[in-house]
Amino acid sequence: MQWRSICYYLCSSREEETKTISLVSRDMQLPLVKIVQGELKGVICCGLENYVAFKGIPYAKPPLGELRFKAPEPPEPWQGVRDASQHGPVCPQYNERMNRIEPGSEDCLYLNVYTKTLTPPKPRPVLVWIHGGGFYTGSGDSDFYGPEFFMAHDVVLVTINYRLEVLGFLCLDTEECPGNAGMKDQVLALKWVKQNIAAFGGDPNNVTIFGCSAGSASVSCHLISKMSSGLFNKAICQSGVCLNEWSYNIYARERSFQLGKLLGKETDDPAELLQFLKCVPASSLVGIQLPTLDLKYHDLMDSILFGPVIEKVGSEGNKFLSESPLDLVKNGHMAKVPIILGYTSGDGIEIARKLPVIAPFLSTPGAVVPRELKLKWEPERIQKVDGRIRMQYFNDQQISMENIQNYSDFETDRVFLYNILRYARYHAQYTSEPVYFYEFVAETERNFTKKSYNMDSLKGVCHSDDLAYLFNITCLDVPLTDESREVIEKLVRLWTDFATNGNPTSSGAVEWKPFKESERNYYIIGKQLECKRNPNKDNMTFWEDIYEESKLNIKK
Repeated sequence: MQWRSICYYLCSSREEETKTISLVSRDMQLPLVKIVQGELKGVICCGLENYVAFKGIPYAKPPLGELRFKAPEPPEPWQGVRDASQHGPVCPQYNERMNRIEPGSEDCLYLNVYTKTLTPPKPRPVLVWIHGGGFYTGSGDSDFYGPEFFMAHDVVLVTINYRLEVLGFLCLDTEECPGNAGMKDQVLALKWVKQNIAAFGGDPNNVTIFGCSAGSASVSCHLISKMSSGLFNKAICQSGVCLNEWSYNIYARERSFQLGKLLGKETDDPAELLQFLKCVPASSLVGIQLPTLDLKYHDLMDSILFGPVIEKVGSEGNKFLSESPLDLVKNGHMAKVPIILGYTSGDGIEIARKLPVIAPFLSTPGAVVPRELKLKWEPERIQKVDGRIRMQYFNDQQISMENIQNYSDFETDRVFLYNILRYARYHAQYTSEPVYFYEFVAETERNFTKKSYNMDSLKGVCHSDDLAYLFNITCLDVPLTDESREVIEKLVRLWTDFATNGNPTSSGAVEWKPFKESERNYYIIGKQLECKRNPNKDNMTFWEDIYEESKLNIKK
């Protein structure tokens, strides 16, 4: 039986209705808070945990009309008491999990706040969740990111929407459309939290941002962006950092003109294209499929068509990313805050599931060499390294369904683990703050993503299958048993302890020792907890040699 929350207006039995009404009657009214923009009326939810929810709070002015594709503007005040019992609209999108188009609304910049009490004895730590979904799908809604597991602890949880795909990440390299609108949405949401979270019992000086996949890459981008400086105090990155090549787009302008042509506007004038795209229906900007670009080297990581970019125009203060993530990280331009980061043991299943389609591409020379290296090396070197990689992972055999496990392990290392570990190394070297590294290995009936991909034959925990241990998912049939409940309690406790005081094992769990270059501790998170050293040592040593980073070039 799944855990669930029942809001006062959705009680399905007389017993539940009486329980909720009694909670309301003690206060004589529904929960009210006053923030900078006006008053909000929330709802009391009861079930496994009793908590207060404030949903659909606008953190920005609706990005409509001439504001489409632009950086968000601060929210406008309202008169009277605003109903905060329902989620705001989601960004128009193809909902990948539910396999359907969500028309949503461009007026989608809303967030949700969950707390057990509005008047705690002292301000409570705040966790801000940034959802993933490849920058083209997802929302902060509670049907997938239900707060109940976190509400068992003394924290305040915030989940946010931001603009996606073309609406959030169109880039023409012009001052009118420099890109990163979706990332700037996230920044404005964090500013809203800083300004208003005290009204909900939260501590604006103890904010932890966290996310998975594209949400995790977003968190890591906030770590290196000057625009986000001072807006958070800790960060948790789950299966993604700004160094992962899928986390940022280097062909954004070309994609934008391809999009115009697809929709009937063939032009080489960015102003003309922008004006055209401002006028097309939002439904035309969802689930975009574009032809392959004519590039010297193709790479699977270029398949995310619209995402964060390096902004090439405008003042420095208006740029979310002014340099490449790699250059910023290598030069130590990162927030000096404690971080947790890590991966799932089978992150690469996310790529391996597509092997029947991509196998022909993988047989081409250079296909297994990371994009970063292909773009700076001569063809002879690319070919040589391509051979080394194929020998390391496939014993020089052709990549096929017969060695799909090897391929999944390879993509776990190449697409996820190596650059996550790489970021950890730089963060540990450049800051005096603790870095905690982990591998998530728990496999129970809640690992629904791997099942949905029909990849049960592969070893490891699939990309994003850790989410069901953090959030109460009600839009899918995700079972809950005593076995998975134990993992949930362990994982959520680690995250909330870290959010509270910067130490994930302060409640007495097996000690999670910080990661250092000289002592690469990492934590196994599964049915049991264990601290080890040197995650996937042999393969990581191999990649450090390939990238020529066995020793980091730290600039003092």
